[in-house]
Parts: sequence; C-alpha cells; structure tokens
Amino acid sequence: MYRCKSYGLLRLQCQFAFIIAAMIVAGCVAPRAELLDGSGGPVLSGAKDSAPDASAIHRPAAQPPGENRSEALPAPRPPEQSNRIAPAEEMQMEPAGQPLALQDAIGLAFQRQPRLRVYLESIQQAAGRSDLAFAPFLPTLGTSYSVGGFGLNVGGTPLPVGPLPGFTVLPPGFALPVGLNINTGYELAELRLQWLICDFGRRMGLYNASRLAVDLHQLQTDRAFQTVANEVEVGYYNVLRAQALLRVARESVLRDQDELEVAEKLAKGGVIEREKVLRAQVKLAESNRLRDISEEAVGVALAALNLAIGLQPDESYQMIEPTDHPEFSLSLPDCLQMAISQRREFEVAQRTIQIAQEGTRVAKADFAPRIVGGGELLDLQQSSPRGHADVALGFIKLEWNFYEGGKKIAERRIADSKVREAMAQAESIADTIAFQVNESYRRLTTARRGIERARPAVEQATENYRLVRARAASGDATPSEITDAEAALTRAQQNLLNSNYDYLSAIAKLEYAIGTTPTAASVARR
Repeated sequence: MYRCKSYGLLRLQCQFAFIIAAMIVAGCVAPRAELLDGSGGPVLSGAKDSAPDASAIHRPAAQPPGENRSEALPAPRPPEQSNRIAPAEEMQMEPAGQPLALQDAIGLAFQRQPRLRVYLESIQQAAGRSDLAFAPFLPTLGTSYSVGGFGLNVGGTPLPVGPLPGFTVLPPGFALPVGLNINTGYELAELRLQWLICDFGRRMGLYNASRLAVDLHQLQTDRAFQTVANEVEVGYYNVLRAQALLRVARESVLRDQDELEVAEKLAKGGVIEREKVLRAQVKLAESNRLRDISEEAVGVALAALNLAIGLQPDESYQMIEPTDHPEFSLSLPDCLQMAISQRREFEVAQRTIQIAQEGTRVAKADFAPRIVGGGELLDLQQSSPRGHADVALGFIKLEWNFYEGGKKIAERRIADSKVREAMAQAESIADTIAFQVNESYRRLTTARRGIERARPAVEQATENYRLVRARAASGDATPSEITDAEAALTRAQQNLLNSNYDYLSAIAKLEYAIGTTPTAASVARR
C-alpha cells in the first residue's frame, strides 16, 4: 500500500516537472528582461555596499552592478512578447521636456516665483518709507499766487485822534479811517519757508526705525529665497521618488502578469487548484492598484514642483537623478552653532527689538516741545488806485502741547510694551530654531540608518526571489511562494528607494533649518 502511494506521488512529480519544463521552453515562466540587469540584481539606483563613516553622513552615488554570484536564471522572453504595458503608459514613464538639474531648478524658481517678487517689492516700499522719514530733516518751501478783487467801505462813529481825521477800530485790531470806500482788484504772490529746528529726537527715532525696517525686509526676503529653494529641493526629490516608485510598481505588475499566466496554464493542466489562480489575480490587482497610486503620486509631485518653481501648467521638465549625493559631517552642536550665525530670523528679531526701542524714543520725544523757524514774503499789487505792498516776515516758534487727554502717556506705554514683546518673540524664535535643527538632524540620522537597514533586505529579497523561481522551475515551489517572494522583493525595493530619497530630503531640510540653503546672492555668485 505504501509502495503504491510512493509510486503515485513520484509519477505526479514527474508530470509536474515535465509541464514546467515545457513551459520554460515555451517561455511562459521566464523572468522579464526589464526586471533584471546584467548581473541578475534588481534595477535600482543602488548605493555602495560600504557603510557611511561615523563622522560624515552621506549617501554614496549609484554604482554599476557588481558581478553575478548566483546561478543563471532561465532565459527571458523576447521583449515583443513580454511587454504588456501600453505605449501611452511607456511614454508617461518620464515627463516630457528638457532635462533640468536641481541647481538650475532653484535658479529658475528665483526668476519665476511670484512670491519672491512680493518680498522684493516690500524692500522698495520700506526704502520709500525711509525717505519719508528723512523728509522732516529738510525745510519746506512753497509758493502761492492769487488774483481777485475786494471792496472796502468804512463807516461808523469816528474816534478822534488829535488833529488826525477820525478812525474806527475793527475787532481784529485794525484802525481804518471813517469814510474810506475802495473797490479794486489785486494780485497777491506769497513765498513760504519753514524748517523744523528741533523736536528732541522724534525725527531721528522715526528715521532710525525706517532704516532698520529696510534691513528687516532684506533679511526676510533672503529667508523667503531660502524657503523657495528648500521647497524646490524637496519637491524635486519627491518627483524623483515618485518616478522611481512608479518604475518599481510597473515592474511588479509585469512579474505578477507572468505569475498569473503560469498559474492559469497550470490550472488548465490540473496541476494546481483554481484558488491559486484567484490568488495570482488578486496579487495582480493589488499591483495594478499600486501602479495607479504611483502614477497619481507622480502627477501630484510634478504639480507641486511646478508650483514651487512658478511654472505654468503647460511647462514641463525632466528631472535628473543625482549622480553624487551630498555629504554631511557636522555634529548636532556644530549645526546649532551654525544656525546662530546663519539663520536670518535672529537678525530679524534683533532689528525688531531695535525698532521697538526707537519707538520708545519717539514716544519720549512727544513730551518735549517743537522749535520751528520760518519766514514768508508777500507781494500785494492793487489795481485802483494803483499801489503795492511788500511784506517780509521771519520767525522762530515754540510749540508745546502740555495736555492731550493722556494720549502721550498711552503711546509711551504701548512703546514699552512693544519692546518687551519683541524680546519675548526673539526668545521664542531662538527656541523654535533650536527645535527645528534638532528635529531635522534626528531625521537625517534616521534616514541614513534607514539606507543601511534597507539595503540588506533588497539583497535578501532578490536572492530569495531567484531561489524561489529556480525551485519553481524544478517543481519544488508553489505559485503562492512565488507570489510571496515577489511581494517581498517589491516592498524591499520600495523601502530602499524611500530611504534614499528620505535622506536627500532630510539634508535639504537640515540645511534650511541651519540657514545655509541657497539665496539669490549665492546663486548669482555661481
């Protein structure tokens, strides 16, 4: 009885091996040529096998694939039989347009981003307000000219003044002879000059505050350029990440299509159950769903990059994969110290405190008087009877408002409060920057370690997939094992790609937190 069972099992294994061998000859179970490079390894922008130095954080550049240490896999099918992706989808693998390097993208954003023009105009406005604040130091000179006529008829009880004819006195204090009757025209030319001699520091406080405001807007503009550069860097790497994940997803679809074909052929021959075919169909549907999500991510990433650069919707460029990756060897204390000297926010906070202090100076000066000097020159021409009068007037005037209902005291309290507010904001900014640097540095360290963790997983998943396919060729592996191995390989590839681009993005974010992101001046120097 046991001998019969052993004979039946041996016969079934021979039939299964014969079917698999026939399929290999027909090209049904051969792996896709697109999935493997010349060395039998996965097509990835891999990194070097050596771990980064402890004193420098870096992601090595992509290297050519190494030698194949495993046995050869079955020959792949010809491309015309294995390629099931529509030509339209092949065209979408890479965006149309001319190549655009990262530094060129940043320079283009500095030219096209409308937000930067807003900040540049704010500098011009601050410079204009500074000119307005300087104007009170200079005199004002004005003139006027009027032509008209007047009538004068003096009457009433005369006031005798000795032997002179009688006069009458009008309320403003003018003495006019009784009986004077004039109806005539006139021309009046007037020239006025006025100069604020002293206001005890009020003008100087406003002018100093306006000059500090120009510096403040310049610093804010530099930081805005760094913000745009950081957005372009992160968006650029997100596009490369999305495109790489899309390639992995499409490779996964090709592998699952192969597995489904194999499962369907085996099911027709009665070798496997229908449940195995259904499982392969589910896996293919999941891979197609992953491909759809990846295509969506590519479109969204490109749109976000266009927004960061300031491109129009119909403009497109092709992103370039970096051949070498930036090294980062600073420690956390070094990063914090560099942030103190590089972050514009510290200088902005300093200028804000100085502006508030100048406001206190202005509020104090409002309690003091104002000394004004001026002069006027009048030229009156009378038509009938013909006559003229020239008047020259010069004066120095002291203006002092002793009481304005508590207005000056309230302004002084507000100015003192603004100084305390600016100092509190400066302290808050320092704490925020320290947190941003610390957070970015930790994420950079984690991303660097993620590359080290993900690389062995890709090697193991690749080798496991190769062994499972080899076992399947000899009839020792089930379609379920092949499906699991393929899923593990896809996940490992995705994890490595995410780790690589997480590291690149982390470097960009840490440079932004430190304050070393490119500005318009640094790009111009290049």
